[in-house]
Amino acid sequence: MGTSETVDETKTTIVIPTELLDDFKHLAIDMKTTVTALIVESMKTYLKEIKKK
Repeated sequence: MGTSETVDETKTTIVIPTELLDDFKHLAIDMKTTVTALIVESMKTYLKEIKKK
């Protein structure tokens, strides 16, 4: 019934400005993905950029 795949994730609640969330929702639909996936990718990209400095 279950899978042997381990997922290393933590659930959290954050406050996002409505306009920004709406933009992410539209982008997620256009890219056929989820808002969560877009936010995670954005966070990873941001971390890479600030670590370069």
